[in-house]
Amino acid sequence: MSDKSKEYFADFLLFTVTLFWGSTFIIVKESIARMPVFAFLGIRFFIASIVLFLIVLFKIKNINYKLIRDGIVLGAALFLSYAFQTVALVYAKATVVGFLTGLNVVIVPILSALVLKKLPALWSITGVMFAAVGIFMLSGGRFLLERGDILGIICALFISIHILLTDRYSKMHDVYLLTFVEILSVAVFSTVVSLLFEPRFFPRKFDNFLLFSFLITAVFATAYAFIIQTVAQKYTTPTKAALIFTAEPVTAAIFGYIIGGEVLTMRGYTGAFLIFAGIIMAEFFPMMRKKWQRV
Repeated sequence: MSDKSKEYFADFLLFTVTLFWGSTFIIVKESIARMPVFAFLGIRFFIASIVLFLIVLFKIKNINYKLIRDGIVLGAALFLSYAFQTVALVYAKATVVGFLTGLNVVIVPILSALVLKKLPALWSITGVMFAAVGIFMLSGGRFLLERGDILGIICALFISIHILLTDRYSKMHDVYLLTFVEILSVAVFSTVVSLLFEPRFFPRKFDNFLLFSFLITAVFATAYAFIIQTVAQKYTTPTKAALIFTAEPVTAAIFGYIIGGEVLTMRGYTGAFLIFAGIIMAEFFPMMRKKWQRV
């Protein structure tokens, strides 16, 4: 297989990851109507942990205290992002939560600028402005956001924190072992919260939809997605990968309509488009500018 063929195949695999991520919003929304939120997260991430454990089994002897510590920190950030996202799905449409979650692409440059103590790039500021107007329209033109909107934005904030922490810790450890500890930590955190605050951990009935849901969310949207993202990005460019991943909120809207029959108002779709435009500006344009400058 030629290098170009490998690149195209890697792009295709990354797009399948985006499809699985996009599909999880409506699938999770339908699942938490059948069982408690944190119980669902606990089972989902325990299944993903088992899959990842089988992958890292031959490396497990290399695990150490520092890796475990950093993996737990990453797991805490990831747990908070999934907790706020999943609870947001109780109160808001999967389509809305999908676009609000995508705001992490806009937030990351802002947080990075705060840490580095310098103004964010012009495209990042422009992306924030577009996204802010988009949120206003997506929320129905209300200055006072509803509960689901607020939770979705907080989710995006914790995803941004998780991205920055991952960038730091992934350079210090074996990325597969680190992710295994991280995912297992999310499973433990979710299970503890469920056992303390929810009426039951297991659903009264494991129907076909729940089995399908755990297959998609745990195996494909977590274990498969991580493996493909790690391997495929070796064969394609960061710009193309970033552009492919920005399609996640769009696929969330498509699956929200196909599976859940979700339809937004024209103002809502306009707001979603503005958020997506802000995401593209914050993620894609700065990369293209750097590429042009090198030419």
